[in-house]
Amino acid sequence: MSPGRHALVAVLAWAVLSAIGVFLVLGMQIMPQIASHEAEIENNAFVLLTAVSVPVLMFVVVGIVYSALYFRAGPDTADGPPTQASSRLQAAWLIVTTLMVIGLFVYGTFGLIEIRGAQESTFEVEVHAKQWSWEFDYDDAGFAANELHIPVDQRVHLIINSNDAIHSLWLPALGIKQDAVPGRPTEAYVTATQLGTYNVLCAELCGFGHTIMTSSVVVSTQAELDAWMQQQQEAASP
Repeated sequence: MSPGRHALVAVLAWAVLSAIGVFLVLGMQIMPQIASHEAEIENNAFVLLTAVSVPVLMFVVVGIVYSALYFRAGPDTADGPPTQASSRLQAAWLIVTTLMVIGLFVYGTFGLIEIRGAQESTFEVEVHAKQWSWEFDYDDAGFAANELHIPVDQRVHLIINSNDAIHSLWLPALGIKQDAVPGRPTEAYVTATQLGTYNVLCAELCGFGHTIMTSSVVVSTQAELDAWMQQQQEAASP
């Protein structure tokens, strides 16, 4: 088989396998749970990165497998004929990879801007991290709780503080992970889109009780949230 025929067969195998892989990836949900606008943006980014990586992976796999099948060493142990680099192939590889990097950079920038969004919200909660628990202060309502309750389909502003070590507020289903730094408040914005109860974890190793530093975030309707807040206010009243 001529070198041109070998190249054609390898390219066709690469194209078919890449198309199948990309098709399968585009139908995936990579994040286990998607319960917020931010989590949906992040999942789309993961899907895109995986889809872009499939042709690169197939390029390597097809090259190795095809070479192993058709160009493996025979009984003759002499060196093969010398080869020269292809300037066209090098230029094409440089152009394609540069365009890929620029495209991913632009996509990621727009996604980050969309996640950050306007620095405004309709609901605000102050989060306090300490060894080894979470406390959520509803300053406007005058009480604190050990669970985070937020309304669905509303932009929520989280102001995050730490009382001791560095912690990290991680809401996996909502796509939020933000460090809590002593003496330096940080913030995050989230818009929950699915009703339910989800995990609150610490994603920064913070001491002996790191693994038990858990809580819950409850996403409810505005009416349910108002009723819960009323109960908390009555319980906090002297």
